[in-house]
Amino acid sequence: MTPYVLACALAVSIFAPLSAGAQERDLSGVWLVKEPGATFSRTPPPEMTAWAQTRFKAHRATIGPTATLDANDPTVACFPAGVPYVLMVPTPFEFVQTGDRVLQLFEYNHNVRRIYTDGRAHPPDLQDTESAQWMGHSTGRWQEDTFVIDTIGFNDRSWLDRAGHPHSSALHLVERLRRVDHATLEYTVTVDDSQAYAGPWTGQMMFALRPDWEVLEHHCIPEGEEYRSYRERAWK
Repeated sequence: MTPYVLACALAVSIFAPLSAGAQERDLSGVWLVKEPGATFSRTPPPEMTAWAQTRFKAHRATIGPTATLDANDPTVACFPAGVPYVLMVPTPFEFVQTGDRVLQLFEYNHNVRRIYTDGRAHPPDLQDTESAQWMGHSTGRWQEDTFVIDTIGFNDRSWLDRAGHPHSSALHLVERLRRVDHATLEYTVTVDDSQAYAGPWTGQMMFALRPDWEVLEHHCIPEGEEYRSYRERAWK
């Protein structure tokens, strides 16, 4: 190959656009849920166990059919939102992809989620060490154009959604994210928790790319006069 031909080939390889597959496997950017609501699924959950029914009846949500100003949602007390709850909050999050992990940076309370993509397995002692209680321990892999996240290791103190559906520490989540087009992200989640539900519960949400947005500072405000004033304004 002559120097001229080699130079032309290098120029083409450097400046050629990414392949369709490479573009499909890029989740980077700031995203916002398209239709925020009380839950992640349009279908009701499977039959709850007695343990879950007792918890659900005791939960007083901030939005949805059982919403009340006197809510006992864990996030009211500034506990972390957990997954998939945090994805229903109408504040943006950002995906940052690195060589061995995908970071999910939430504006909500500055939560950070690490999704390991280096092939590691879940640690066998997650419950004993309590090292991944709220967001769980997540591993991710690509299946063609879909990013699949597998998560375990939760405690039982967060809610699945803003409607108050409970989960146990046996919760196992499988999430699938697919970029439908450049500006739209399709998210499907399957909840598997035999201590709380008779079978798996699946739902879907859509997220819109916000290319001109940045993830800003947000911190939970503990219960107090300022918070009570905010809660009353928000309720109205």
